[in-house]
Amino acid sequence: MGVDAAGERALPPRVLEQAADWLMRLHEDGSAVQRAQWQRWHDADPDHARAWQRAERLLALSGQVPPALAHGALQRPASPGRRAVLRSIAALLVAPLGGWLAWRLYDGAAWDASVRTAVGERRRHMLDDGSELQLDTDTAVDIAFDGQQRLLRLRHGQVLVETAPDPQQPARPFLVATPQGMVQALGTRFSVRLFTDDALLVVQQGAVRIDVGTLQRQVDAGSQLRWSQQSLLPPQPASAGTDAWTHGMLVADALPLQQLVQELGRYHRRWLRVDPAIAALPVSGAYPLDDLDRSLSMIAATYAVQVQSGLWTQLRPAATRG
Repeated sequence: MGVDAAGERALPPRVLEQAADWLMRLHEDGSAVQRAQWQRWHDADPDHARAWQRAERLLALSGQVPPALAHGALQRPASPGRRAVLRSIAALLVAPLGGWLAWRLYDGAAWDASVRTAVGERRRHMLDDGSELQLDTDTAVDIAFDGQQRLLRLRHGQVLVETAPDPQQPARPFLVATPQGMVQALGTRFSVRLFTDDALLVVQQGAVRIDVGTLQRQVDAGSQLRWSQQSLLPPQPASAGTDAWTHGMLVADALPLQQLVQELGRYHRRWLRVDPAIAALPVSGAYPLDDLDRSLSMIAATYAVQVQSGLWTQLRPAATRG
């Protein structure tokens, strides 16, 4: 029968739809009669029990999502489209339960704003609660503040958030949704950056909690954590100058030249290439993000590197003098 996206023996679609149906029934009516009927279904087949395990994991994850959004995702419809919704929930039971699912649930939020930056642009944005949001180059953020939560969704790029006390009582949680999992501020200043398959959290002040499925990790000031849907390791000391980009600078401490040039390249629409012979050269210093030529000249003046301009801007080993 094969395996599903979670790496387990795949369950029949009919069983997944039955589990989805019971999930909605018990969500709507948890009476003793309903639970007795569910128990008979659960015990009738080992596949039923396996499907229900995944349903319980779905419920555990949806508990991390603001009630209005989770309710909309799990509510039992009274329309002719009920079968389509059953199939949608069954698809969620097949999918890896983690940040991706939270992303899907949050996709139904009533986003009331979208803040973006172009390549090379950085900007500040004040949120309705007095919190400050700083966007790095090529970044997009959706905003959904309501009576239950202060919610951002980071689509791509990097943001630095400095939270303000919530003017509403009781205070609403401040959340940042990413494809890798949920980030909750605990009164703090922090940044989140998305990469292709994972994300990086750096905490400057206060503390931040990361939720990945049923796993949680708190990251305190002065620490950072790079994580994915499959990995949530202990925090590490934050690298120096992690927020220097907010001041238009890139701070490097023995950073491989290839990686440094890639970071500078995020702020410009120029083709950059580093000769493999010097790609691993460790480079240290502070380089202006908005003046690529100056940054490259600073590297060439300090290290055995020459810059050649053309269709590609290339960094090559400096010519030796005879």
